[in-house]
Amino acid sequence: MIIVYPSHHLRHRPPSEIFNGVAEPHAEVPERIEHIRDAVCAISGVRIVLPKHFPLSWIEQVHNPNYVSYLAEAGRLAGNQYMYPSVFPYANHGGVVNAIAKRGEFTFDMYTPVSSTTYQVACGSAMAALTAASVVRRGERVSYALCRPPGHHAEVSRMGGYCYFNNAAVAANYLSTRGKVTVLDIDVHHGNGTQHIFYERSDVQVINIHADPKDKFPFFSGGANETGAGLGSMFNTNYPLSLGTADVAYDRTLVAALKRIREFAPEYLVVSVGYDAHVNDPIGGLRLSTPYYRRMASRIAALNLPTVLVQEGGYNTAKLGLVARTFAEGFLYRQNKLK
Repeated sequence: MIIVYPSHHLRHRPPSEIFNGVAEPHAEVPERIEHIRDAVCAISGVRIVLPKHFPLSWIEQVHNPNYVSYLAEAGRLAGNQYMYPSVFPYANHGGVVNAIAKRGEFTFDMYTPVSSTTYQVACGSAMAALTAASVVRRGERVSYALCRPPGHHAEVSRMGGYCYFNNAAVAANYLSTRGKVTVLDIDVHHGNGTQHIFYERSDVQVINIHADPKDKFPFFSGGANETGAGLGSMFNTNYPLSLGTADVAYDRTLVAALKRIREFAPEYLVVSVGYDAHVNDPIGGLRLSTPYYRRMASRIAALNLPTVLVQEGGYNTAKLGLVARTFAEGFLYRQNKLK
């Protein structure tokens, strides 16, 4: 397994997120990736590499170039401060130029601030996903991009949910030039951004298993009735789960999701790996055990597809290393048996 580690992520440390009107310590901290890296890289045969540089056009194929330019410019204006939105669009109004207004135009929450380092680390995270995808496209069976910031909430033109560029979508779009791709999202929160980006495409299947949005962020997407539109009709599948769902019920859902993937018969698989469905995650809501992550990974690996693992959520830094290693070992064990 090749691990792609974007070292610049250490420069990204927002001090707080504003939740329900209160500034709280930001949950998306550098220690998340450091613990995962240390634990997974202790597995025999794992090799770590740094991201390679790819043309910015790969990001702009899934994100509006105006949004990409805004993120670069907003960082220059923010300097060393983290800037938060204070107003959001309430009507269509073209040609917004005020910096405060633009800050709200390109985001949908108050968890995802911008500073002078944001654009660089977001690009580095996307480049990690592209590097992992390129490794798989060259013949490696699995690679793991330790993306930070995460990405699956980032939509075509809006950041949110700690996400700036949609790393999994960038990787999937890159791989789609060689064949059909499935994105399987196992983060506890619905991957609204990935759904939004591919909702009208038939060459990229998107499957989300997540806590029911009536109870959990992002609240406004993730229903079972959201199945795609236009050419993408029936290529988007959501499995919203009740809070408290544990191993057995989750496993039944995973089996159903994997059946849909086999029916689609993709050439490549991208997995948005979130560990926040774990029973001890502070902002999760599901109750998956650590041992179950081995079984989950084994089931996914049994698809026997070239696979890119893309890191998303998981916020219990004390547990992340163990859970990530359990998942990676389960994936590699099943993969080795399939050789």
